[in-house]
Amino acid sequence: MTAATALRDRGALGNGVRYLVRERPGAEVTTVAVWLLVGSRDEAVPGAAHLLEHVVMQAVPPGRRLRVIDEIEATGGDANAMTSRDAVVLHARVPTPDAAATLALLIEAATIRDFDAELVEAEKRVVIEELRLAAADPTDVVHDGFFTAAFGGHPIGRPVGGTPAGVAALGPAELTRWSRDGVRAGLVGVVVSGGLPLDEVTRIVGSGPLGALPASGGVPAGPAPEFSAARHDLALASDTAGVVLGGPAYALTDRRLAVAEVVMELLAGGNASVLTEEIRSARGLSYDVTGDATGYRDTGVWRVALSTAPEHRDEVVDLATELIRDTVARGWTEAEVAVARRRVGGLLRLDTESSLDEVFLLGQYALAGGWAGWTLAEQLERLSAIGADDVNDCARFMTQRMVVSTAGGAGDHDTDAGEDDGGGDY
Repeated sequence: MTAATALRDRGALGNGVRYLVRERPGAEVTTVAVWLLVGSRDEAVPGAAHLLEHVVMQAVPPGRRLRVIDEIEATGGDANAMTSRDAVVLHARVPTPDAAATLALLIEAATIRDFDAELVEAEKRVVIEELRLAAADPTDVVHDGFFTAAFGGHPIGRPVGGTPAGVAALGPAELTRWSRDGVRAGLVGVVVSGGLPLDEVTRIVGSGPLGALPASGGVPAGPAPEFSAARHDLALASDTAGVVLGGPAYALTDRRLAVAEVVMELLAGGNASVLTEEIRSARGLSYDVTGDATGYRDTGVWRVALSTAPEHRDEVVDLATELIRDTVARGWTEAEVAVARRRVGGLLRLDTESSLDEVFLLGQYALAGGWAGWTLAEQLERLSAIGADDVNDCARFMTQRMVVSTAGGAGDHDTDAGEDDGGGDY
Protein backbone atom coordinates (compact mmCIF):
# COMPACT_ATOMS: atom_id res chain seq x y z
CA MET A 1 0.00 0.00 0.00
CA THR A 2 1.51 3.33 -1.03
CA ALA A 3 0.96 6.60 0.78
CA ALA A 4 -1.14 7.84 -2.14
CA THR A 5 -3.33 4.75 -2.04
CA ALA A 6 -3.74 5.11 1.69
CA LEU A 7 -5.22 8.60 1.28
CA ARG A 8 -7.88 7.24 -1.07
CA ASP A 9 -8.54 4.26 1.16
CA ARG A 10 -9.59 6.00 4.36
CA GLY A 11 -12.37 8.31 5.42
CA ALA A 12 -14.33 9.63 8.36
CA LEU A 13 -17.93 10.50 9.08
CA GLY A 14 -18.81 13.96 10.28
CA ASN A 15 -19.19 12.66 13.83
CA GLY A 16 -15.62 11.31 13.91
CA VAL A 17 -16.10 7.61 13.09
CA ARG A 18 -13.11 6.57 10.98
CA TYR A 19 -12.77 3.77 8.44
CA LEU A 20 -9.83 2.24 6.59
CA VAL A 21 -10.15 0.18 3.43
CA ARG A 22 -7.45 -1.91 1.76
CA GLU A 23 -9.17 -2.90 -1.46
CA ARG A 24 -7.92 -6.07 -3.14
CA PRO A 25 -9.68 -6.18 -6.53
CA GLY A 26 -10.86 -9.68 -7.35
CA ALA A 27 -10.32 -11.01 -3.81
CA GLU A 28 -12.59 -13.93 -3.08
CA VAL A 29 -12.37 -13.39 0.69
CA THR A 30 -12.81 -10.13 2.60
CA THR A 31 -12.13 -9.40 6.26
CA VAL A 32 -14.25 -6.78 7.98
CA ALA A 33 -13.74 -5.51 11.52
CA VAL A 34 -15.22 -3.02 13.94
CA TRP A 35 -12.75 -1.58 16.44
CA LEU A 36 -13.83 -0.14 19.79
CA LEU A 37 -10.84 1.93 20.86
CA VAL A 38 -11.15 1.23 24.56
CA GLY A 39 -9.92 -1.95 26.17
CA SER A 40 -9.36 -3.63 29.50
CA ARG A 41 -7.25 -0.75 30.81
CA ASP A 42 -10.22 1.62 30.37
CA GLU A 43 -12.74 -0.43 32.34
CA ALA A 44 -14.56 0.94 35.36
CA VAL A 45 -15.36 -2.69 36.24
CA PRO A 46 -12.54 -5.14 35.28
CA GLY A 47 -13.70 -7.90 32.94
CA ALA A 48 -16.50 -5.88 31.34
CA ALA A 49 -14.81 -5.46 27.94
CA HIS A 50 -14.01 -9.16 27.63
CA LEU A 51 -17.52 -10.20 28.64
CA LEU A 52 -19.06 -7.67 26.26
CA GLU A 53 -17.22 -9.09 23.23
CA HIS A 54 -18.50 -12.55 24.12
CA VAL A 55 -22.07 -11.37 24.60
CA VAL A 56 -22.42 -9.25 21.46
CA MET A 57 -21.17 -12.04 19.21
CA GLN A 58 -23.78 -14.39 20.68
CA ALA A 59 -26.58 -11.80 20.73
CA VAL A 60 -29.47 -11.41 18.28
CA PRO A 61 -29.47 -7.75 17.18
CA PRO A 62 -32.86 -5.97 17.10
CA GLY A 63 -34.89 -6.93 14.04
CA ARG A 64 -32.84 -10.06 13.25
CA ARG A 65 -33.61 -13.74 13.80
CA LEU A 66 -30.16 -15.26 14.22
CA ARG A 67 -27.28 -14.69 16.58
CA VAL A 68 -24.41 -12.67 15.11
CA ILE A 69 -22.01 -15.60 15.03
CA ASP A 70 -24.63 -17.93 13.51
CA GLU A 71 -25.56 -15.49 10.76
CA ILE A 72 -21.91 -15.08 9.73
CA GLU A 73 -21.18 -18.79 9.84
CA ALA A 74 -24.24 -19.40 7.65
CA THR A 75 -22.45 -17.55 4.84
CA GLY A 76 -19.51 -19.94 5.08
CA GLY A 77 -17.53 -17.30 6.93
CA ASP A 78 -15.58 -17.27 10.17
CA ALA A 79 -16.07 -14.71 12.94
CA ASN A 80 -14.51 -13.97 16.28
CA ALA A 81 -13.70 -11.17 18.69
CA MET A 82 -10.69 -10.04 20.68
CA THR A 83 -10.09 -7.92 23.75
CA SER A 84 -6.75 -6.24 24.36
CA ARG A 85 -5.53 -3.56 26.70
CA ASP A 86 -6.31 -0.84 24.13
CA ALA A 87 -9.26 -2.16 22.14
CA VAL A 88 -12.13 -4.57 21.56
CA VAL A 89 -12.34 -5.91 18.00
CA LEU A 90 -15.21 -7.74 16.30
CA HIS A 91 -14.05 -9.32 13.05
CA ALA A 92 -15.12 -11.74 10.34
CA ARG A 93 -13.65 -13.34 7.21
CA VAL A 94 -16.32 -14.07 4.65
CA PRO A 95 -16.77 -14.66 0.92
CA THR A 96 -16.58 -11.23 -0.68
CA PRO A 97 -20.21 -11.23 -1.92
CA ASP A 98 -21.27 -11.41 1.74
CA ALA A 99 -18.84 -8.78 3.03
CA ALA A 100 -21.19 -5.79 2.86
CA ALA A 101 -23.95 -7.55 4.80
CA THR A 102 -21.43 -8.88 7.32
CA LEU A 103 -19.96 -5.45 7.96
CA ALA A 104 -23.43 -4.04 8.55
CA LEU A 105 -24.13 -6.91 10.96
CA LEU A 106 -20.94 -6.35 12.96
CA ILE A 107 -21.75 -2.65 13.22
CA GLU A 108 -25.17 -3.56 14.64
CA ALA A 109 -23.52 -5.96 17.09
CA ALA A 110 -21.03 -3.34 18.26
CA THR A 111 -23.78 -0.83 18.99
CA ILE A 112 -26.10 -3.09 21.01
CA ARG A 113 -27.23 -1.26 24.14
CA ASP A 114 -29.66 -3.67 25.80
CA PHE A 115 -28.47 -7.10 26.88
CA ASP A 116 -30.55 -10.18 27.63
CA ALA A 117 -29.99 -11.29 31.23
CA GLU A 118 -30.03 -15.02 30.39
CA LEU A 119 -27.44 -14.54 27.63
CA VAL A 120 -25.20 -12.52 29.95
CA GLU A 121 -25.37 -15.25 32.60
CA ALA A 122 -24.57 -17.95 30.04
CA GLU A 123 -21.57 -16.08 28.64
CA LYS A 124 -20.32 -15.31 32.14
CA ARG A 125 -20.04 -19.06 32.68
CA VAL A 126 -18.12 -19.39 29.41
CA VAL A 127 -15.74 -16.57 30.33
CA ILE A 128 -15.15 -17.92 33.81
CA GLU A 129 -14.31 -21.32 32.33
CA GLU A 130 -11.94 -19.64 29.91
CA LEU A 131 -10.22 -17.84 32.79
CA ARG A 132 -10.04 -21.07 34.79
CA LEU A 133 -8.29 -22.89 31.96
CA ALA A 134 -5.90 -19.98 31.39
CA ALA A 135 -5.01 -19.84 35.09
CA ALA A 136 -4.03 -23.52 34.98
CA ASP A 137 -1.71 -23.03 31.97
CA PRO A 138 1.70 -21.73 33.09
CA THR A 139 2.62 -20.58 29.58
CA ASP A 140 -0.52 -18.41 29.54
CA VAL A 141 -0.79 -17.05 33.08
CA VAL A 142 2.92 -16.15 33.18
CA HIS A 143 2.19 -13.12 30.98
CA ASP A 144 -0.26 -11.73 33.52
CA GLY A 145 2.48 -12.00 36.12
CA PHE A 146 4.74 -9.99 33.84
CA PHE A 147 2.26 -7.12 33.48
CA THR A 148 1.41 -7.14 37.19
CA ALA A 149 5.09 -6.90 38.10
CA ALA A 150 5.92 -4.31 35.43
CA PHE A 151 3.02 -1.89 35.98
CA GLY A 152 1.81 -2.58 39.51
CA GLY A 153 -1.53 -0.94 40.23
CA HIS A 154 -1.90 0.83 36.88
CA PRO A 155 -4.89 -0.48 34.88
CA ILE A 156 -2.60 -1.66 32.07
CA GLY A 157 -1.08 -4.13 34.53
CA ARG A 158 -4.25 -6.05 35.35
CA PRO A 159 -5.41 -9.19 33.51
CA VAL A 160 -7.16 -8.45 30.23
CA GLY A 161 -9.99 -10.89 30.82
CA GLY A 162 -10.63 -9.91 34.41
CA THR A 163 -10.87 -12.46 37.22
CA PRO A 164 -13.54 -15.12 37.82
CA ALA A 165 -14.83 -13.26 40.87
CA GLY A 166 -14.97 -9.97 39.02
CA VAL A 167 -16.74 -11.43 35.99
CA ALA A 168 -19.24 -13.22 38.23
CA ALA A 169 -20.28 -9.84 39.64
CA LEU A 170 -21.08 -8.34 36.23
CA GLY A 171 -24.59 -8.06 34.83
CA PRO A 172 -26.54 -6.44 31.97
CA ALA A 173 -26.38 -3.02 33.64
CA GLU A 174 -22.56 -3.03 33.64
CA LEU A 175 -22.45 -4.04 29.96
CA THR A 176 -24.93 -1.33 29.04
CA ARG A 177 -22.84 1.22 30.89
CA TRP A 178 -19.67 0.00 29.17
CA SER A 179 -21.34 0.17 25.75
CA ARG A 180 -22.66 3.69 26.31
CA ASP A 181 -19.28 4.91 27.54
CA GLY A 182 -17.11 3.06 25.02
CA VAL A 183 -19.16 2.92 21.82
CA ARG A 184 -18.96 6.61 20.92
CA ALA A 185 -18.09 8.26 17.63
CA GLY A 186 -14.55 9.20 18.62
CA LEU A 187 -13.86 5.69 19.89
CA VAL A 188 -15.07 3.53 16.99
CA GLY A 189 -13.41 2.63 13.73
CA VAL A 190 -13.92 0.19 10.86
CA VAL A 191 -11.21 -1.65 8.94
CA VAL A 192 -11.74 -3.68 5.76
CA SER A 193 -9.31 -5.70 3.64
CA GLY A 194 -10.47 -7.52 0.53
CA GLY A 195 -12.91 -7.04 -2.30
CA LEU A 196 -15.21 -4.47 -0.71
CA PRO A 197 -14.61 -1.05 -2.34
CA LEU A 198 -14.26 2.23 -0.47
CA ASP A 199 -17.54 3.74 -1.70
CA GLU A 200 -19.48 0.71 -0.46
CA VAL A 201 -17.80 0.87 2.96
CA THR A 202 -18.56 4.59 3.11
CA ARG A 203 -22.24 3.87 2.40
CA ILE A 204 -22.50 1.10 5.00
CA VAL A 205 -20.73 3.03 7.74
CA GLY A 206 -22.65 6.23 7.09
CA SER A 207 -26.11 4.69 6.78
CA GLY A 208 -25.94 2.39 9.81
CA PRO A 209 -25.97 3.04 13.56
CA LEU A 210 -22.39 4.33 13.57
CA GLY A 211 -23.53 7.35 11.61
CA ALA A 212 -26.08 8.12 14.30
CA LEU A 213 -23.57 8.14 17.16
CA PRO A 214 -23.13 11.57 18.70
CA ALA A 215 -19.78 13.27 18.17
CA SER A 216 -17.36 12.89 21.05
CA GLY A 217 -13.70 13.06 21.90
CA GLY A 218 -11.15 10.28 21.81
CA VAL A 219 -9.85 8.02 24.55
CA PRO A 220 -9.97 9.82 27.91
CA ALA A 221 -6.50 10.72 29.10
CA GLY A 222 -5.34 8.93 32.21
CA PRO A 223 -2.09 8.65 34.13
CA ALA A 224 0.72 7.29 31.98
CA PRO A 225 1.90 3.82 32.99
CA GLU A 226 5.35 3.60 34.56
CA PHE A 227 7.52 0.52 34.06
CA SER A 228 9.30 -0.99 37.07
CA ALA A 229 11.90 -3.76 37.28
CA ALA A 230 10.66 -6.69 39.37
CA ARG A 231 10.30 -10.46 39.63
CA HIS A 232 7.03 -12.37 39.91
CA ASP A 233 6.86 -16.12 40.62
CA LEU A 234 3.61 -18.09 40.65
CA ALA A 235 3.59 -21.57 42.17
CA LEU A 236 1.56 -23.88 39.95
CA ALA A 237 1.35 -27.66 39.86
CA SER A 238 2.28 -28.49 36.27
CA ASP A 239 4.77 -30.50 34.25
CA THR A 240 5.74 -27.28 32.43
CA ALA A 241 7.02 -23.94 33.65
CA GLY A 242 6.45 -20.71 31.77
CA VAL A 243 9.17 -18.06 31.83
CA VAL A 244 8.90 -14.49 30.58
CA LEU A 245 11.70 -11.95 30.60
CA GLY A 246 11.06 -8.44 29.36
CA GLY A 247 11.36 -4.73 29.74
CA PRO A 248 10.17 -1.39 28.41
CA ALA A 249 9.77 -0.63 24.71
CA TYR A 250 7.93 2.08 22.78
CA ALA A 251 4.41 3.27 22.00
CA LEU A 252 2.79 2.51 18.66
CA THR A 253 3.41 6.02 17.35
CA ASP A 254 7.10 5.97 18.31
CA ARG A 255 9.28 5.25 15.28
CA ARG A 256 11.70 3.39 17.56
CA LEU A 257 9.21 0.56 17.94
CA ALA A 258 10.46 -0.72 14.56
CA VAL A 259 13.99 -0.75 15.99
CA ALA A 260 12.76 -2.71 19.01
CA GLU A 261 11.29 -5.30 16.63
CA VAL A 262 14.71 -5.77 15.06
CA VAL A 263 16.22 -6.19 18.53
CA MET A 264 13.67 -8.90 19.31
CA GLU A 265 14.44 -10.69 16.06
CA LEU A 266 18.11 -10.79 17.04
CA LEU A 267 17.36 -11.97 20.57
CA ALA A 268 14.56 -14.48 20.08
CA GLY A 269 13.30 -14.47 16.52
CA GLY A 270 14.55 -16.91 13.93
CA ASN A 271 16.49 -20.13 14.35
CA ALA A 272 19.85 -18.33 14.61
CA SER A 273 18.74 -15.79 17.23
CA VAL A 274 20.72 -15.63 20.48
CA LEU A 275 18.27 -17.33 22.84
CA THR A 276 16.93 -19.84 20.33
CA GLU A 277 20.42 -20.93 19.36
CA GLU A 278 21.71 -21.40 22.91
CA ILE A 279 18.69 -22.34 25.04
CA ARG A 280 16.79 -24.41 22.49
CA SER A 281 19.30 -25.79 20.02
CA ALA A 282 22.52 -26.06 22.04
CA ARG A 283 21.13 -27.02 25.45
CA GLY A 284 17.65 -28.38 24.77
CA LEU A 285 16.14 -26.54 27.73
CA SER A 286 13.14 -25.20 25.82
CA TYR A 287 11.27 -26.28 22.74
CA ASP A 288 9.43 -22.98 22.50
CA VAL A 289 11.29 -19.64 22.47
CA THR A 290 9.47 -16.54 21.19
CA GLY A 291 10.10 -12.81 21.37
CA ASP A 292 7.91 -9.79 20.75
CA ALA A 293 7.90 -6.01 21.09
CA THR A 294 4.38 -4.72 21.71
CA GLY A 295 3.34 -1.11 21.37
CA TYR A 296 0.35 0.43 23.09
CA ARG A 297 -1.11 3.90 22.67
CA ASP A 298 1.20 5.44 25.29
CA THR A 299 3.82 2.83 26.20
CA GLY A 300 5.33 -0.45 25.07
CA VAL A 301 6.95 -3.63 26.34
CA TRP A 302 9.17 -6.37 25.00
CA ARG A 303 8.87 -9.97 26.10
CA VAL A 304 10.75 -13.21 25.57
CA ALA A 305 8.65 -16.24 26.45
CA LEU A 306 10.07 -19.71 27.06
CA SER A 307 8.63 -22.99 28.28
CA THR A 308 10.71 -25.51 30.18
CA ALA A 309 10.54 -28.23 32.82
CA PRO A 310 9.85 -26.87 36.32
CA GLU A 311 13.21 -28.12 37.58
CA HIS A 312 14.95 -26.03 34.89
CA ARG A 313 12.97 -22.86 35.54
CA ASP A 314 15.62 -20.89 37.43
CA GLU A 315 18.40 -22.20 35.20
CA VAL A 316 16.56 -20.88 32.17
CA VAL A 317 15.92 -17.52 33.87
CA ASP A 318 19.58 -17.11 34.81
CA LEU A 319 20.89 -18.27 31.45
CA ALA A 320 18.49 -16.11 29.42
CA THR A 321 19.25 -13.05 31.56
CA GLU A 322 22.99 -13.58 31.18
CA LEU A 323 22.74 -14.12 27.42
CA ILE A 324 20.64 -10.99 26.95
CA ARG A 325 22.89 -8.77 29.04
CA ASP A 326 26.14 -10.09 27.54
CA THR A 327 24.87 -9.82 23.98
CA VAL A 328 23.54 -6.29 24.46
CA ALA A 329 26.83 -5.24 26.08
CA ARG A 330 28.75 -6.64 23.11
CA GLY A 331 26.37 -5.21 20.51
CA TRP A 332 25.55 -6.30 16.97
CA THR A 333 27.34 -5.60 13.72
CA GLU A 334 25.87 -3.94 10.64
CA ALA A 335 25.83 -7.32 8.88
CA GLU A 336 23.89 -8.98 11.70
CA VAL A 337 21.40 -6.11 11.84
CA ALA A 338 20.90 -6.22 8.07
CA VAL A 339 19.82 -9.88 8.24
CA ALA A 340 17.43 -9.25 11.14
CA ARG A 341 16.04 -6.13 9.45
CA ARG A 342 15.26 -8.08 6.26
CA ARG A 343 13.52 -10.80 8.23
CA VAL A 344 11.34 -8.35 10.18
CA GLY A 345 10.36 -6.66 6.93
CA GLY A 346 9.72 -10.00 5.25
CA LEU A 347 7.47 -11.20 8.05
CA LEU A 348 5.57 -7.92 7.87
CA ARG A 349 4.99 -8.48 4.17
CA LEU A 350 3.84 -12.03 4.86
CA ASP A 351 1.34 -10.72 7.40
CA THR A 352 -0.25 -8.46 4.82
CA GLU A 353 -0.79 -11.43 2.50
CA SER A 354 -3.61 -12.34 4.88
CA SER A 355 -6.58 -9.99 4.90
CA LEU A 356 -7.19 -10.78 8.58
CA ASP A 357 -3.61 -9.96 9.59
CA GLU A 358 -3.70 -6.80 7.50
CA VAL A 359 -6.88 -5.66 9.26
CA PHE A 360 -5.16 -6.08 12.61
CA LEU A 361 -2.04 -4.21 11.47
CA LEU A 362 -4.03 -1.28 10.14
CA GLY A 363 -6.32 -1.16 13.14
CA GLN A 364 -3.47 -1.48 15.61
CA TYR A 365 -1.37 1.35 14.22
CA ALA A 366 -3.84 3.71 12.55
CA LEU A 367 -6.76 3.36 14.98
CA ALA A 368 -5.70 2.04 18.40
CA GLY A 369 -2.28 3.66 18.18
CA GLY A 370 -3.56 6.94 16.81
CA TRP A 371 -1.02 6.87 13.96
CA ALA A 372 -3.46 8.09 11.32
CA GLY A 373 -1.01 8.05 8.43
CA TRP A 374 0.49 4.61 9.04
CA THR A 375 1.14 2.55 5.91
CA LEU A 376 3.00 -0.66 5.24
CA ALA A 377 5.25 1.04 2.69
CA GLU A 378 6.36 3.69 5.15
CA GLN A 379 6.96 1.07 7.84
CA LEU A 380 9.20 -0.86 5.46
CA GLU A 381 11.10 2.34 4.67
CA ARG A 382 11.65 2.92 8.38
CA LEU A 383 12.97 -0.61 8.75
CA SER A 384 15.36 -0.22 5.82
CA ALA A 385 16.96 2.83 7.45
CA ILE A 386 17.75 1.08 10.75
CA GLY A 387 21.45 0.57 11.43
CA ALA A 388 23.58 -1.10 14.08
CA ASP A 389 23.90 2.06 16.17
CA ASP A 390 20.11 2.39 16.32
CA VAL A 391 19.71 -1.24 17.37
CA ASN A 392 22.45 -1.19 19.99
CA ASP A 393 21.20 2.08 21.54
CA CYS A 394 17.66 0.74 21.63
CA ALA A 395 18.74 -2.59 23.14
CA ARG A 396 20.56 -0.83 25.96
CA PHE A 397 17.44 1.17 26.82
CA MET A 398 15.22 -1.92 26.63
CA THR A 399 17.37 -3.94 29.03
CA GLN A 400 18.15 -1.33 31.69
CA ARG A 401 15.06 -2.37 33.65
CA MET A 402 13.95 -5.97 33.34
CA VAL A 403 11.04 -7.98 34.66
CA VAL A 404 11.15 -11.73 35.22
CA SER A 405 7.88 -13.64 35.51
CA THR A 406 7.57 -17.38 36.03
CA ALA A 407 4.67 -19.79 36.49
CA GLY A 408 5.04 -23.44 37.42
CA GLY A 409 7.23 -25.04 40.00
CA ALA A 410 7.81 -23.51 43.42
CA GLY A 411 7.00 -19.80 43.65
CA ASP A 412 8.89 -17.23 45.68
CA HIS A 413 6.17 -14.57 45.59
CA ASP A 414 2.91 -16.34 44.84
CA THR A 415 0.09 -14.20 43.52
CA ASP A 416 -3.12 -14.83 41.66
CA ALA A 417 -3.32 -13.99 37.98
CA GLY A 418 -5.81 -14.19 35.13
CA GLU A 419 -5.36 -14.36 31.37
CA ASP A 420 -3.16 -12.84 28.73
CA ASP A 421 -4.23 -10.60 25.83
CA GLY A 422 -6.94 -12.09 23.70
CA GLY A 423 -9.87 -14.18 24.77
CA GLY A 424 -13.10 -14.34 22.89
CA ASP A 425 -12.71 -17.70 21.12
CA TYR A 426 -16.01 -19.49 20.72
